[in-house]
Amino acid sequence: MLETDADFVQRARPPWVGVVTRDAIRHFAWGIGDDNPLWHDAGHAAASRWGGVVAPPSLLYAADETTVAPGHAGLRRFYRSVEWAWFDALSEGTVLVPVVVALGEGEVDGALRQRGRVTFEDVSGRVLAIAETQCDRFAEPIQPVEHRPELRYSGPEIARIEERILSEQRQGKVPRLIENVSVGEAIGEVVKGPLSIMDVVAWCAATQGMASDADGYSDGGLHAEMATGPEQVAWITQALTDWAGDDGFVHRLSVHILANPLLGSTTTVSGVVASVSAGGGDAPSVGIEVKATSESGAVIAHGVGKVLLPSRVTGPVAVPLSD
Repeated sequence: MLETDADFVQRARPPWVGVVTRDAIRHFAWGIGDDNPLWHDAGHAAASRWGGVVAPPSLLYAADETTVAPGHAGLRRFYRSVEWAWFDALSEGTVLVPVVVALGEGEVDGALRQRGRVTFEDVSGRVLAIAETQCDRFAEPIQPVEHRPELRYSGPEIARIEERILSEQRQGKVPRLIENVSVGEAIGEVVKGPLSIMDVVAWCAATQGMASDADGYSDGGLHAEMATGPEQVAWITQALTDWAGDDGFVHRLSVHILANPLLGSTTTVSGVVASVSAGGGDAPSVGIEVKATSESGAVIAHGVGKVLLPSRVTGPVAVPLSD
């Protein structure tokens, strides 16, 4: 419960995406390299359970980056963690109204940790999603690009990365039923990279337009020449939506970030089914442990997602959900 109006953060600039339009959806999906026809193909989307084009859940990063870290201009920001909860699909024409709240700050493991919440509402005040974030502040600067080890790949290594990207699987229009899911099942990989400056520019163009670190936002990774925490979370969300298919619904995702991918890096997002709940009064759901690893195999992010799936017994996923 907020005690004073001073907890609310007034952004100095309007959202880059204030309305879910077909162009905004397409530009965002292109910005993260997500070619799911549910976001792109009007005919495919019209035949889906949603009855039209919807946006990737992570499109909300284009309405507000969810970094809530005001003040402390001399300290570098790091997007440490986020807990997302989505309650409805982001359908075309939806007006997005972010409500930003600073939840406090304090020292954690030698860093200044700032906590915040962004509630995404529609024009009527209905809650579409909530993101609670933690950002760490450090005194030491980011290592300059010229001081970083250069990542190089052989021809066969590049060919293998391309092969993995082209072989990625998506559930699509065939419903993934809860009865067909087992604990221990892998969800399939999503591969991003090798990361180029154009990938970083595409993310910035999709989520904020001109890169700027004013008003508590990051600069989209452009000046630091890396992928940001929010971009990693968007990649992880794509892995979940690919696996869930058109009839599934990503309800929750909690991600803890250890490092940001640098230029030249290749990130692999993978996951495994950790739990299956057939219902019992609640919507059938699957708990999925997810992680992102670098080209060297180091884990750079990990978390847990909750995906709602249709059932032979209870039928399709019922949204909107209660917040």
